[in-house]
Amino acid sequence: MMTKKVIALIAVAALLLGGVTAVAQSARVSRPTPAVRLLIVDETKTFTSSMRVGITANIVRKMGLFAISADMVDVSSSYVDPLAGKTPPAQPYDIVIIFPRGLDNGSVHQIWVITRDLAALPPQAQAAVTLLETVINKVFAGVGTATDVNADLFPGLFSALYVREGWL
Repeated sequence: MMTKKVIALIAVAALLLGGVTAVAQSARVSRPTPAVRLLIVDETKTFTSSMRVGITANIVRKMGLFAISADMVDVSSSYVDPLAGKTPPAQPYDIVIIFPRGLDNGSVHQIWVITRDLAALPPQAQAAVTLLETVINKVFAGVGTATDVNADLFPGLFSALYVREGWL
């Protein structure tokens, strides 16, 4: 039996999906744009958090600006490397987004948007970071905020590690 809270969440998610998709479609560029390579790492375990990650991924996919890969991982803590022990791709990603496990219980209020130094990214990737942060902040309003390498130390540490390992 679905609770009223879950039904309300699904209704809100549908409204967010429609509104953010409309904004994203209006932001599309008419000329062909090379895809920005994006890896979504989902550490969350609850239905609510997983729905929000799925909605975010669906909105981003519909934009047509990203080549998306996703990985659901099981970690003991939000602060361990979710990609440890995995083989990096042949072609590095432009952006890695980590939805930490701590979003489930409120111990973490950030969604980490990890890139190389933002100033060194090509313009399309810089614009993609801004667009992703907008989508994340709308879908995760009240739960977490998108935080990139210029805003917090933790995404910066992951950035240095992932550049060295070949993920970025």
